[in-house]
Amino acid sequence: MILHQLLPLVAFALNLTLVVMVLYRDHRSRLNQVFASVAAALGVWNLGVFFLRWTADTETAVLVEKVLHLGVILVPAFYYHFVVVFLEIAPRRRRLLAFTYALALAFLALSPTPLFMRGVAVTYWGFAPAAGPLYNVFFAYFMASILGGILELLLAYRRIDSAFRRNRAKLIILGSAISVLGGAVDIVRFGFKLERLYPLGIPANAVFALLLGVSIVRYRLVNVGVVAKRVAIFGGLLAASIPLVIALGTFAERTWELRYSLSLREDLVLAFLLAVLLTPLMRAAEGWLDRLTYRKRYGFYETLSDLRKRMGSLLDVTRLADTLVQTLVDRIPLTHGALFLFDPGTGQYQVQRLVSAGAIEGKWRPLRVDGPIIRWLRDNDILVREEIPLRRRMAEALAIAEADLEAMQVALLLPLKSEGQLIGVLALGEKLSGEIFDGEELELLRVLAGQATVALQTSQLYEQLSRTNEQLVEANTLKSQFLAQFSHELRTPLNAIIGFSKVMLKTSGGALSKEQEEDLAAIHSNGLHLLGLINDVLDFSKIESGTLELEKAPVVVEELIDECVKTTLPLIRGRNLVIRREIEPALPPVRADRTKIRQVLLNLLSNAVKFTPEGSVTVRAGARADRLVVSVQDTGVGIRAEDQPKLFRAFQQLNGGKIHLPLGGTGLGLVISKSFVELHGGEIWVESREGQGSTFSFTLPLEAVHAHEVHHG
Repeated sequence: MILHQLLPLVAFALNLTLVVMVLYRDHRSRLNQVFASVAAALGVWNLGVFFLRWTADTETAVLVEKVLHLGVILVPAFYYHFVVVFLEIAPRRRRLLAFTYALALAFLALSPTPLFMRGVAVTYWGFAPAAGPLYNVFFAYFMASILGGILELLLAYRRIDSAFRRNRAKLIILGSAISVLGGAVDIVRFGFKLERLYPLGIPANAVFALLLGVSIVRYRLVNVGVVAKRVAIFGGLLAASIPLVIALGTFAERTWELRYSLSLREDLVLAFLLAVLLTPLMRAAEGWLDRLTYRKRYGFYETLSDLRKRMGSLLDVTRLADTLVQTLVDRIPLTHGALFLFDPGTGQYQVQRLVSAGAIEGKWRPLRVDGPIIRWLRDNDILVREEIPLRRRMAEALAIAEADLEAMQVALLLPLKSEGQLIGVLALGEKLSGEIFDGEELELLRVLAGQATVALQTSQLYEQLSRTNEQLVEANTLKSQFLAQFSHELRTPLNAIIGFSKVMLKTSGGALSKEQEEDLAAIHSNGLHLLGLINDVLDFSKIESGTLELEKAPVVVEELIDECVKTTLPLIRGRNLVIRREIEPALPPVRADRTKIRQVLLNLLSNAVKFTPEGSVTVRAGARADRLVVSVQDTGVGIRAEDQPKLFRAFQQLNGGKIHLPLGGTGLGLVISKSFVELHGGEIWVESREGQGSTFSFTLPLEAVHAHEVHHG
């Protein structure tokens, strides 16, 4: 009996908790206010029943019955009001709602009189009201209000376009049905004089209040499928346990004395049924059902897992957006989905990809950076649209965005953030199955959003680099074209200057004074120097653009070296400097571009002469296995160790140390030489010590050359 007496107190505590919870969440919400009224009325009812079950005095019982009916009478009016507010049809049901409240006030006024209740009667389970003439009318009104609320919900159910609101409606319908079931049991108890049938009104009211509260308190608290599953399991186990309980009760009555049988029957019903049967069997049955539905749950996990893997291999933003949205819409499946990405050009979040299962048509508007939706997502987590009315701060922040949200018809908006920056928004419609996204699924989507952000940033960076590379290639092409045109325009008049100055020097016949001849020689010399600079720049441009081509032919190395030495001799005229040759006899010819190798040799020789005030410059050539090795050694100033890495870099010039040599040039000679050698498949390097001279060496591959191919220069 103790558990039976304490049950109303447990129900009262639940009602009080729900009242505090919804009002604390948002006391200005009309829906929350009306629900708090329902829960408070049920609380008065349950608290009154608690005191009624603990009293043994008839007069006290009558007083308690009158007090608890203050709550009972108001429950149907508050409940129907809750339903019409939930369905947002209160203005259209104003007259019916007023009539319901008028009846409630009339019954409240008559409740202390014998017309409503004549007193109390003692039953098997404790005191019960002795009904007056109007009590049955009130009971009919009570059931009609509850059934009327259920009918309103059923009629509106198909018109509700939101899966979340449909699930909330299911919870209210389920709770209302349980309340009606409790009332039906009481009708059976009184109508058929089945006093030992347990009064289910208080447990039914507790479940009723809980389900109504869950429907408005928290979106992610309970999935209606889970609630329905557990209620079904509980009901099935309870139905299966009734024959067993009856058999055990009958056995107990016959075995023990009668004065212990009633207490034993109650202990068996409450302790054995709940503790032994329901708890372990309910868990086992729930696990079994979970295994049956595992494929459905696994499908959601599998979809997101597969999507995460596929996104990692996509480097194109368009393909990535298409894969992300299309996969979610097709495989969850959803009514629609869209991906917004920030566009620096417009300063807005534009739709990158929109996929619809047929429910959404037309073109979506972009999301403004300063709009309420973007402001909210920038500072907060995932936005669940149906949570907006339930969270005051969210409702206030998004009040002016209601039209945009209605146009998109989304269930969720997931922000794609990186280091505090909102780079995009993933908008998802509702599930085609009508189910809600539960807490675990929302967490998985949150993880997916993080990985999608990384993938999008990677693909955007890749595309940016690709565009930059294309621009660089285009710029390089334009540069090469410019240099080619530039060099052509310069060399045409320059060749004329060089040619005429040379002719004039040869044919002057003493007509020019010494000073005029020197000036003319300077013009000719500087013209040749300038032509060399132009050729260097053009060669370097061709090397960079990859357009330089080799014209290979057999080359006699000894002849090429002799030619280069003769060309260099004028540079040492009047100086205490000699050029030597050390060439291995019978050196085989090499297959190479003679002009390019000649340019390499001339560059190394001119550098050696330039940096050697006096002493010697030695050119060596010899075969090493399948390679020709050519080196130019000087006894000049040498190169510091820290300067040697700069030698083969473009536009780098080294000074002449303490001798202050006039250098000139572009700083491209060694870079061009290195490229020419490497294009032939060889390599070039330097060995030097400061003050002790330098040795530049390069190799060329030796290829078989037939005698008839060799042409002497």
